[in-house]
Amino acid sequence: MPVETITKTEPDAPVARPGPETAEKQDEAVLRKVAVQHLDRVRKFKLYLATYLLAMLVLTPIWIITQYETADGWPKHLSSRSRYPGDWDPWIIWVALAGAIVVAIVGIRAYLDRQETEGEIEREIERLKTH
Repeated sequence: MPVETITKTEPDAPVARPGPETAEKQDEAVLRKVAVQHLDRVRKFKLYLATYLLAMLVLTPIWIITQYETADGWPKHLSSRSRYPGDWDPWIIWVALAGAIVVAIVGIRAYLDRQETEGEIEREIERLKTH
């Protein structure tokens, strides 16, 4: 059986370095992650807004009915101390305000708190290099 020996040295296999294709895939992965986070925040905001609106649609008639029955008619004053007969307790305002603040915070995070794009980062790097 003949045996061959390799006397010629072959160059080593090239070291895998991130080329343009790999960099594009990494950029796409980062962009995808940012896009998924943004969509998740927008979905969360829409859920909070829908929940807030549904809660207010349920609580407002309950508040009106209970206050109408306990104050013997339509309000003459809105007062939590009930100084006058026929006063309505305005607790619904505090519930609405608290819910609106929560929805506003989630909305700000969804639409105003965004990640910088690669283009914006590159422009800032170029701007800093020129100074």
